[in-house]
Amino acid sequence: MSDVCLVLEGTYPYVRGGVSGWVHEIITKMPDIKFSILSIMPRPADTRDERYELPGNVQSLINIYIHDHHFRPHLYKRATPRIFEYFELFYRGIEEVSREKMELFLLELLKERGRLDLVHAFSSREFWNAVLALYEKGDATVSFLDYFWNYRFTFLPLMQILKATLPPAPLYHTISTGYAGVACALAKIKFNSNMLVTEHGIYTKERRIEIAQAGWLYERKSEYIKATEELGFFRDWWMRYFEVMSKLAYAYADNITTLYEGNRRSQINDGADPQKISIIPNGVDVDAFREISDKRQKKEKRRQIAFVGRIVPIKDVKTLIKACKIIVQRLSDVEILFVGPQEEESQYYHECTALIRMMGLEKNVVFTGYVNTKEYYPTIDVIMLTSISEAQPLVILEAAACGIPAVSSDVGSCRELIEGKTPEDRALGPGGIVCPFHSPEKTAEAVIRLLTDDRLYEDASAAARVRVEKYYQQRDMINAYRNLYELYI
Repeated sequence: MSDVCLVLEGTYPYVRGGVSGWVHEIITKMPDIKFSILSIMPRPADTRDERYELPGNVQSLINIYIHDHHFRPHLYKRATPRIFEYFELFYRGIEEVSREKMELFLLELLKERGRLDLVHAFSSREFWNAVLALYEKGDATVSFLDYFWNYRFTFLPLMQILKATLPPAPLYHTISTGYAGVACALAKIKFNSNMLVTEHGIYTKERRIEIAQAGWLYERKSEYIKATEELGFFRDWWMRYFEVMSKLAYAYADNITTLYEGNRRSQINDGADPQKISIIPNGVDVDAFREISDKRQKKEKRRQIAFVGRIVPIKDVKTLIKACKIIVQRLSDVEILFVGPQEEESQYYHECTALIRMMGLEKNVVFTGYVNTKEYYPTIDVIMLTSISEAQPLVILEAAACGIPAVSSDVGSCRELIEGKTPEDRALGPGGIVCPFHSPEKTAEAVIRLLTDDRLYEDASAAARVRVEKYYQQRDMINAYRNLYELYI
C-alpha cells in the first residue's frame, strides 16, 4: 500500500508542464514517500504516451476513463441500486442533503460497485423515468432531446468513477476538485482515510470560462415556428454540476491548500471552510537556475522575446500574436519564440499559425514545441503572458530566477509575482510590467519599453531575481507539503 495516492485529472504523466511538472517535482523530491497515482482521463487514446518517466517511488498507476462509452450490450439481471438518486445529487445540489445522509448513501453505492451495470444505467426504463422526472421538475421550455443528451453525457463520468478500482492509502491528495475531487472523496469514504485538496487554478472558475466559450452548449426553442438559440439553461446545468463536485471535495477534505490569497477567497466563495485552507505558494529550484542567471548573454540590443506555455485558448495566444505584430513594426529584427507543446488543442494551434501568416510574422516567429526551457532561457530577454486565467505561473518564477523580466496580463497572482505582495516585497521594485486583459497595444508597449530602456530592464531583472530567491524557493514548498503528509500518513 502506498503512503499517498495522488488523484489527478487530465495531467500527469500524460501531459507536459504546468501542474504535471509540479506533481513530478513533489514525487521526485520526496523519494522516501511511496506514491500511487489515480489518473482520470477522457479515453484510452489519451494515455498512449507517458510524457514523464515514473520515479521509482511510484508504486502503481491506475487510469479511469470517464468518457469510454464503448460497452457491449447484454441482458442485465438486477437493477443498479439507487444510481439515479446519485445523479440527482449532482444535478439538484448537495445543500439539501446532510453530510451523514450523503455519506451513508455513497457508502451503499460503493459496496454495490460490482453490481453497477452500464447497460442498465443507460438503457433501462428506470433510466428513462429518471431523466423524465428531472425534466418535468425543471424548465419545460427547453428541448427534451437536448436535455436527455446532456443528462446522459454528464451521467457517464460519474458511473465510471463509481465503478473504478480505488487503491487503498492513508492519504488521498487531489490536485483539483472536479472528477478527481469526487474520486478522492469516494476513496476517503470507502477506506476511512484522510484527504488533501490542492488547487492551482480554481476548477470551477476555469470551467466557467470554458462553458461561457463553448459553442456546443445551446438550447433550441420554438417561437412562432422560428428556431432561436438561448444561452442559459444548459450552461447553468453544467456549472451546477461542477460546483457540486467542488463542494463535495471541499466537504470531505481534511485540509485544503492553494497558491495565493485570491484563490483562497474563491474557494471560500465556492463553499470551502476557511479553517481548512492554507496558502503554500509555488516555488522553483533557484540554485538550478543560478548558472543561467550568472551566464546570461550581455547584449547591446535585446531582441528575443518568448511565450512559454501550452498553445491553448485559456492562454489567449491570439492577443499575444497581435501584440507581436505591433512590436515587429517598431523593432523589425525581434525574434519571437513560442516555447511549449502544441498538441493539446491542435485546432487552436492551427488558428494561431494562420493568424501569424495573415499578419506577416513568419520571419520573426519560431515554434519550438516541447523543449527543455533551461536551454532557451539564456538567450530570452523578456517573457510574455496574455492569459485570461492563471493561478501562479511557474514560468514567471523560472524566468525571474534567471533574471528575465515578465510582461503579463493581470490575472491570478501574476501582479504579486511581478510587483510584490507585501510592503517589504514591493520595495524590491517591479520585476516586469503588468497589463490589462485582451490588450495587444498595452502588452506591446510594455515589451518595447523593456527592450529599449536599459535602466528599466536592469532594475526589473534584479528585482525579479531577488524576489524569487526570498519568497518562492522550491525547498520551502516541498517542506510544507512534507509536513502535511506527515500529519496523515
